[in-house]
This record gives sequence, structure tokens and C-alpha cells, in this order.
Amino acid sequence: MNSTFGSNYFGFKKVQQANLLPKISLNNTAKIPTHKYLYDNIRKGYSLTRKKTENNAKYVILKNETEESIKKVIYYIHGGNYVKGLTTTYESLVYPLCDISDDIQVILLDYSLAPNYKYPTQLDEAFDVWNELTKEFTPEDIIIGGDSSGGHLALSLVEKIQKDKNESPKSAFFISPWIDMTCSGKSYFTNYQKDIVLGDPNKPLTKENLEELKNSEMFCFIGYANRNDPYVSPLFGDYTKFPNSLFIVGDNEILLDDTLNMVKKLKENGHKVKLYKKEGMSHNFPLYLNFMQDGFEAFITIKDFIVDSFEFESM
Repeated sequence: MNSTFGSNYFGFKKVQQANLLPKISLNNTAKIPTHKYLYDNIRKGYSLTRKKTENNAKYVILKNETEESIKKVIYYIHGGNYVKGLTTTYESLVYPLCDISDDIQVILLDYSLAPNYKYPTQLDEAFDVWNELTKEFTPEDIIIGGDSSGGHLALSLVEKIQKDKNESPKSAFFISPWIDMTCSGKSYFTNYQKDIVLGDPNKPLTKENLEELKNSEMFCFIGYANRNDPYVSPLFGDYTKFPNSLFIVGDNEILLDDTLNMVKKLKENGHKVKLYKKEGMSHNFPLYLNFMQDGFEAFITIKDFIVDSFEFESM
């Protein structure tokens, strides 16, 4: 295995030094995402291939341009509330994932978007791509990851893989996952004015407002499904089986309790799970790793988790 972590990604070596990280206000990170699609902006030194399964589930293969054969896969599912596609917002995360090792490729699910496509469309597509991957790789060679709604879908996918196929990925990591569609966590109220991504600093959340939120377009992917269904709200799964996992969350997130309750449940079921909770951070902060020291440190935690999971040499 030939590690090339940080060797190709533009500017990434520089931001490994904390004193060279660009300074940016957390309140300005919401301005960074764009509507340009990831596959329209391929970086030098990488190859990107768009694919479809026989059932027309779309996905993207991203890897280093290298002669080394691919042996490991990171199957990553993007967020965006199920209404936003695979945009260049994810450049800062997925290219460095490729750099962990020359024999890794990153598979990015390009799922159908709500409100035109509702549950279980996205889960069926994610499962279809998993089946496609396991034609070439063993489950032990695949790590699943996701952020926000992609974290939700990644959790549901792990549960479905285990129930329908009695198999499991090597491990899984989740960034600010959206887990409980019943919104039972107290952090919806306590963090609503702190979370600069999903909340509102100018007004508190009341019980009446929460009911309006639950019936808003934010939850449009659910359609008429039961919110207590474990595939809709992964918090309610039984989790008799679960791979080693990493959960990353900011303590200012309205979804904080989603993660804390999930981690508690997994630990109670005897599973190995690591929680990385960062003070003062809002939703999806690791995606801003090129702009924020806290985001960069969270990414290093993800990188180390992947290295340990695949039992790569220390790097």
C-alpha cells in the first residue's frame, strides 16, 4: 500500500499546518456551498467516472490517477436534506479521502432528489449500489460514511444490509447525522438559536413551531411513511448488529441529541462506537476542513478511523 495522503489535493498539505489555515467566521460557512455539481469540476491528478446500475441507481467513482489496483472502497453518501445534489460543496472532503491511500476509491451515491422522489427511493438506490460494489469487493473492504441526510441514509443502509443480506461493512462513520424524524431530542429547542446552519439565531423554537417544521419541506422526502419506521428514523432500529463506528457532531447542533441518543443505544447494545463532539460547532462543520481548524481536526479523526479500520500502516 502506497499512502499519498495530501499529495495531490490542491493546497491540502499547507492546511495541515494549523497556523496556515485561512481564517473564516463560522457564520460565513453557509456562504461556501455552491450549486455546481462535483462531476463538472474534476481536479487534476484524479479520475471521476459516472456510473449507473442495471436498475438506474446513479453513482460516481472518484480515485487517484494511479497504476495501483483498487482494493478498498469508501462508500460515501452526501447530505443536502434530500433536495440538494452532489455539489462541489463536497470537494474539500472527498478528494482528501482519496488521498488516504492509492488503493482506495471513493464511491459517491448520486441519489434521486425529493420532493419528486420520496422514501424509499433513496434507500433502494443506496442498497442497489451496495449490491453493485459487492460484486467486486467484499463487505470487509468497504467503509460506509455520510453527512446530515446522507448520514441518515447511511445508517438506514447499514441496517438494511444487515437485515436483508446478513452482512456488514468493515466500519461506518457519520457526520452530523439526521436520525430521528419524530424530532424528540431536546436539542431542537436548546440549540435552535445556536445552530447557524439549521436553526435561527433571531427566534427561539416553540412546540408549535416544531410541529410546523415537521410538516415543512425539510421533511418532504418522507412522504406518507411512518416516522417510527426504523428506516425512516434509524434511531428506532434494534441494532443487534452494527459495525465499528464513528459519530461526529457539533454541540451547537439542533441534531445533537439525535447523535447522542444513537451513540447511547449502540453502546447499550455492546457495539464499539466513538463519539467526537466539538464545542461551539454547528451542523456539518467537518465539511469546512479547508477553512476551519475545527473542521480540519475532525477530518483527521475521520482519516485516522479509516486507517485503523482498514489496518493500513500508520501515516
